[in-house]
Amino acid sequence: MFSTGNRRTGPNLEAYAMTVEQILLAVGVDPMQARLNTEGGFGWSFQRGSAVIEVYVSQQESSGYLQVLSPIMHLPQSGLLALYRRLLEMNLQLTNAALGVYLDVVYLFSERPLEGLDSVEANHIISLIAGYADDLDDKLVSEFGGRLYARI
Repeated sequence: MFSTGNRRTGPNLEAYAMTVEQILLAVGVDPMQARLNTEGGFGWSFQRGSAVIEVYVSQQESSGYLQVLSPIMHLPQSGLLALYRRLLEMNLQLTNAALGVYLDVVYLFSERPLEGLDSVEANHIISLIAGYADDLDDKLVSEFGGRLYARI
């Protein structure tokens, strides 16, 4: 179970990180191999189907956050207006997730403050983003071109 920490020092990031690692183990991911070097927090990266999934437990100012994201595709050379419109339309259909673009890569992401977060909800968020990403990456590349992020 997650620890909320105290109001002076913020959330206990280590406790949240341990819970994320237990979730990763339960879905067949070795958290030690998946661990990323991050400043001021914890991170993991793993493959789910054709998608790369990244999970971060971090401190921003006085609050901690769970961030789950997936860089799903590189932007195509043309047809960006249609793609951007499709991404906006998809945003209204996604639950607890959103699509965005950063440095010419389409990302699927979910972010939630650590306060009040339990292991069941964290597991749900990680599984939700992994499922959406594995489904949407192939569909978007097929429809608009570009290339999957997971492929070089």
